[in-house]
Amino acid sequence: MPQPTKKYRVLFVDDEPRVTNALKAMFRRDYDVHLANSGDEALALLQHTPIDVLVSDQRMPGMLGSELLAKVSQHYPNTMRILLTGFMDKKAIVDSINQGEVYRFVHKPWRKEAMQQVLSEAAQASELPVERPPVNESTDTQPTDSKSDPNTAETELDRALLMIEQEQSVRHQIRRFCAKNNIRIYGTQNAQQALAAATSRQSIGVALIELSNDTANAVQTINLLRQARPELIAIALTEEYDANTAVDLINQGQVFKYLAKPIETTGLQSALQNAFRRHLFLRTNTISTNRYRVEKPVGLSASLQAWLGRFIHT
Repeated sequence: MPQPTKKYRVLFVDDEPRVTNALKAMFRRDYDVHLANSGDEALALLQHTPIDVLVSDQRMPGMLGSELLAKVSQHYPNTMRILLTGFMDKKAIVDSINQGEVYRFVHKPWRKEAMQQVLSEAAQASELPVERPPVNESTDTQPTDSKSDPNTAETELDRALLMIEQEQSVRHQIRRFCAKNNIRIYGTQNAQQALAAATSRQSIGVALIELSNDTANAVQTINLLRQARPELIAIALTEEYDANTAVDLINQGQVFKYLAKPIETTGLQSALQNAFRRHLFLRTNTISTNRYRVEKPVGLSASLQAWLGRFIHT
């Protein structure tokens, strides 16, 4: 006798009851649906009910959706996090990526078919192993004691990053940092060079990609790299935060962090240390790369399609 299909637990959070009730009516046949009308209510529910996927609106009184996702990321890392987007200010953009580790942004008004697809992917990914956040976040900016961490020796000896950055002063800053921290660095100029470097040097675990005036090209480059190397961790370097770009960076690139230019050394150190730790986790738990799956690119040029075919075998 076939086993009954598992019903994943989904929590919808919105300050308007009519919205959450509509979502429940729409998805209750496929999911075990739970509702909350505030961030505090959602956190209270999570204390006694394991949730596979959390879908939150951003603009709510008391606690913004990005703030809720940050708390859930820290305390309930197995729960996949989706943010409904309308208007988002700069801080919300940064927080939802750097702290909330959102799986997908979904535009409002959303379509049922698109939401169903995202929910299905997120629910299945929720069963995969997840990297546990550090117990004490304040230690992230401090050098790791290799004697207390059996993984450190490997990462210290075999760490490399890929960089696309046009600003000379920023390139020099990153190179100086890498030299001091025993990180090999490979500078590239475009997507083709980046793909060639990333696929020929498995030691490359992190990609630092600037968001220049041509942000669409930067997003596309990150997408191609993540498809070719799903365990590669991408960090975006930017001077300006843009909501539409942030949505694309998550949905198409699953970017790990936003770093603002000019780059602060402590911020760079923390981001890279966490990024290399995430890379090591995904390298040893390859199935978990599906927790950070990117959307397929659209509108690729013939030359980029040819290049992508050389590195990705589907």
